[in-house]
Amino acid sequence: MEMQAEPQGRFMLGDAVSVLDLYLAVTSRWGPRRRGFYAAAPRLGEVVRHVDAEPRLADFWAQRFPFTDGWEG
Repeated sequence: MEMQAEPQGRFMLGDAVSVLDLYLAVTSRWGPRRRGFYAAAPRLGEVVRHVDAEPRLADFWAQRFPFTDGWEG
């Protein structure tokens, strides 16, 4: 996916977050930790950083995938 990824803005399809961006952010948290994801897929890594920082998702991340110390690996 990284080789074919051409984000069209801050997110995959433009400057508005989409289900594709949410899917990408959630799956990026599965092994081998986020740092490995950043190394293997830097363009997609930039998108997931934007998704992580989206204020409207702060409660979701806190409940489902909390940002605890060392969560990135």
